[in-house]
Amino acid sequence: MKKLCYISILAMTSCQTTQVVNFNTTTLNTSGPVSIDVKSFSGDVTIIADPSILQTTVSAKQLELGLGEVPMPDLHMECSTYIEPTPWGEIVHVDATSYDNPLGTISAEITVRANSIHGVTVETENGDVTLLGITGELNIHTSDGYVRIVTPLVMNEDVLVENRRGDIVYRVRAESSGSIDATAMNGEASLDLRYGEAVILPGSTGDHLVADFNNGVNSIEMRTVDGNIRIFVVSDPVGSEPWISTEWLTW
Repeated sequence: MKKLCYISILAMTSCQTTQVVNFNTTTLNTSGPVSIDVKSFSGDVTIIADPSILQTTVSAKQLELGLGEVPMPDLHMECSTYIEPTPWGEIVHVDATSYDNPLGTISAEITVRANSIHGVTVETENGDVTLLGITGELNIHTSDGYVRIVTPLVMNEDVLVENRRGDIVYRVRAESSGSIDATAMNGEASLDLRYGEAVILPGSTGDHLVADFNNGVNSIEMRTVDGNIRIFVVSDPVGSEPWISTEWLTW
């Protein structure tokens, strides 16, 4: 198991101050497609499949929000990584824990990059979850942030995404498939299918979508409260996503 070391900097935005503790980036010697398992006490998680790198890198930050004053640079969290070998490939585990956060002002910001990623599990809260270029089974849980899954690879395995007070966006390529059960309480659930075939099933309403597309039998289950769910099946999921910088992509 590796623990990430750290340095401290100060960020100031308008009337708020945030103390940022940067942990050194850890490089893990992995081979082949890896699964990623991130468990964080709070904050954003970004996972990127980047074919331009050969191994897996993990970087982390501790963010501490100042309440009326500049917080002192102090460490309130730990971040550790380890590789679990399995008969089906390697699992990269990332665990971020906080041992002193009574006011909820501490959060983590974790970024994982690997050459090829097949399967992702994320557990966090009060944070965004962004998955780029991945494939395989997904199990995502967060709150008070968005979940955005964008990949140019075919997705035909089970997907479970649960969020509270935030949107869910799922953008996959045309050859993907699935059986959708998506509920957006106090929001909308929609499917934008540009290629392939879809059947909207009985029981669908504006906030509850039940549908099959491209004869898929793999489960796509999504839940959010006070947010929307948008599912896109398009020919170019990455290139047609305006907010993504594609400089790092080599597909």
